[in-house]
Amino acid sequence: MTPVRTTIVVSGTVLVVLYAQLMYVVTQILTPLSTVPGRTLGQIAVAAEAVGEPVFTPHAVALPLIGVALAAAVLVAAIMFPVFRTEWVALAYLALLVCGLPAYLGVAFGVGMSLGDLGDVLPIDGSDSEVGLVLMSTSFVACFLAIGVGAGILVHRAGRGVGKLAAFRPAR
Repeated sequence: MTPVRTTIVVSGTVLVVLYAQLMYVVTQILTPLSTVPGRTLGQIAVAAEAVGEPVFTPHAVALPLIGVALAAAVLVAAIMFPVFRTEWVALAYLALLVCGLPAYLGVAFGVGMSLGDLGDVLPIDGSDSEVGLVLMSTSFVACFLAIGVGAGILVHRAGRGVGKLAAFRPAR
């Protein structure tokens, strides 16, 4: 593998894994603690189970793990099959980061609604962790980078047909 491809594969995998970990930490630790200040996660879980609200759900674990599994699949494909161009590998990692935003919003919405419904049982502050903005910003930057990489791929593909025109020289 070329150094550029190695850098893209390593940094892409690390970014997706960090994104997934931060998604879990924000939705399952920081949001409940900032919404119900002064309570522990155990107290929040007991109150949520008593009322029947699914604050701590398997989706919050499954969705980040799916992202990590897809990043590992891109990693293996990039190493095992050099036929995949480096630009496509970068685009795959950027797409995973972009798709992390709907997954985060889905999990965060469910957790937030469940925490909001605990207002009868626990004193709800109503605040949310601002760390989720890091995830949103990362996805937006990845979206713009994906557009740039996609445009670069299109320009590169369009440039392949220009080879015949290179021999043409205008008269002076």
